[in-house]
Amino acid sequence: MSTQKWPPISSGTLVKTTQENPDVTGWTPEALASRQWGVDGKVVTHHDAHGLSYEVKHPDGSIGYYDLTEFNLI
Repeated sequence: MSTQKWPPISSGTLVKTTQENPDVTGWTPEALASRQWGVDGKVVTHHDAHGLSYEVKHPDGSIGYYDLTEFNLI
């Protein structure tokens, strides 16, 4: 698990999604549905309006939304 909080992880960083962190709440149904677990991806950007979160581009081209605790840097 990555422990970096700020500055945010740079766009283009390669990651592997792990598993949902049940302690992180507040996701919209759409954000929850966008996730794929156990896949490699690339950080697109970050958001910090409601805590630091990341857009990750999956191998199929879709975008998922993740907390920092839900992926590892590769």
